[in-house]
Amino acid sequence: MKKIISLCIAICMLAAVMAGCGQSSQKAETTTEALKTENKNEPRIITDHAGNKVQIPSKIERVVISSLWPLPSIYVLFQGSADKLVGMHPASLSAAKYSMLTKIAPEVANVETGFIKNGELNAEELMKLKPDVVFYSATNTKDKEILDKAGIPAIGFSTSIEKFNTVETVNRWVELLGEIFQKEDKAKEITEYGRKAYKDIQERIKDVPQDKKPKALILFKYSDKQFQTSGSNFFGQYWLEATGAVNVASTLNGRADINMEQVYEWNPDIIYITNFSKYMPEDLFANKALDGHDWSGVKAVKEKKVYKFPLGMYRWFPPSSDSPLCLWFLAKMNYPELFKDVDMKKLTKEYYKKFYNIDLTEQDLNTIFNPAREAADGV
Repeated sequence: MKKIISLCIAICMLAAVMAGCGQSSQKAETTTEALKTENKNEPRIITDHAGNKVQIPSKIERVVISSLWPLPSIYVLFQGSADKLVGMHPASLSAAKYSMLTKIAPEVANVETGFIKNGELNAEELMKLKPDVVFYSATNTKDKEILDKAGIPAIGFSTSIEKFNTVETVNRWVELLGEIFQKEDKAKEITEYGRKAYKDIQERIKDVPQDKKPKALILFKYSDKQFQTSGSNFFGQYWLEATGAVNVASTLNGRADINMEQVYEWNPDIIYITNFSKYMPEDLFANKALDGHDWSGVKAVKEKKVYKFPLGMYRWFPPSSDSPLCLWFLAKMNYPELFKDVDMKKLTKEYYKKFYNIDLTEQDLNTIFNPAREAADGV
């Protein structure tokens, strides 16, 4: 009997010890999880495209985009909505009114723009929005100074990545957003699509001899105030090179002023008009553009090879959330035969379904590929 009692006591003591160990283990696990949560809620340091080390809050609920007109479209692409976007540049809103952005993210129409006064960032109005972070153009040092003085975390996004490589610029913006919002997997899905589109197009045009490539002119800004093209060191150079065309203005630099005499001399095979101009291809065909500008003798006009850049989530000439689609569009216009199997409307529908989770209607597609003149307002 004594042995049995001793054995029972031993078993009880062992059970008590084991229970204590289990509780200790559970407490240790709970403590580890608590530390992980605590660390996740701590402010983080990121490096922006200007090379600045920026401390950002762990929880970002209010975002302002100050000086990058296309970035709201990429923000919506990345986030799936305009959630947490409380302020953006009025020029971004101007384009949004005539784009797909307000259809996919209707809340964009109500985002505040009043913190931009006469084209400048107004600190007092900005503070009313109580932003957790502000995204700005990395070259806009004036905005950076204002934001630093206001004590608002300012994250710079570059517009000149890899010599204005438009698709890679979008990719880097998305990757930076992935780091900011700790959604790196989402960023990877988007960047892989753009890089594959570029690679596929290069494979198709690799055997085209240099002397067989079409000569193209981009009308970047065309009005009674400005007559500009895209030379080298600007987005137009990348678009044309990446899609197998020769930029007739490549000897010029950046946003370059030109005149009709220069256009006659170049005599381009193709002309592309951006959405920063209200003029349309039919205006050049009918020779009803600016007074004193006779387009009738230009090869691209005579052969009806003048095209307007589409406008989807944003204007397609600068970086936008639709930039991979712009590669396909330009390649098809440059080489109709090489890309005759590419159905731009079908491709666009698939892209919008994949990344924006929306089914485009035929009317939507017509709006994208036949943008309104008014989309150039405010630029």
